[in-house]
Amino acid sequence: MLYLALFFQFFLIGALSFGGGYASLTLIQSTVVEKQGWLTSAEFADILTLSEITPGPIALNAASFAGFRTAGIAGSIAATLGCAAPSCILVSVLAVLYMKYRKCALFSNILAAVRPAVCAMIASSFMTIVSIALIEPSSGTPNAVSVMLFAGTSLLMFTQKFPAAAVILFSGMCGVFLF
Repeated sequence: MLYLALFFQFFLIGALSFGGGYASLTLIQSTVVEKQGWLTSAEFADILTLSEITPGPIALNAASFAGFRTAGIAGSIAATLGCAAPSCILVSVLAVLYMKYRKCALFSNILAAVRPAVCAMIASSFMTIVSIALIEPSSGTPNAVSVMLFAGTSLLMFTQKFPAAAVILFSGMCGVFLF
């Protein structure tokens, strides 16, 4: 029964997430932490970290890790298939529709109207991740080390074009020594 629940919940996440993996993180967090209680906020933050540093789409990685943490390998498979199934179905249908109606103004207007909502979902995911990563759960105050690490690595990435893989390795090493 848990496997079916994992498949169904992640199918809904996959079906309702527009804008890529980062846009789906808010829905995943809401489902697995708040609604279902399968994970704690700290466990979800760990899953986000693992999902970001492992190869592949972040939403599928998060589904796989959350499913595994909840119900082992079978749970991981159920959550991953649930998350991927709507995209496979939708992309197949949209490919047919796009090829048929790509020059239609109404179709272009619909796509243009969806863009702001996608931006809002990504911004919401960003704020959720920032609050989990930078705020001490016990006191509700910012963790100074985390804030400085966030600011420093952001500066390196945006001003010096520091590679993301190097930032991840550097941050991991800081975690070993500072946390």
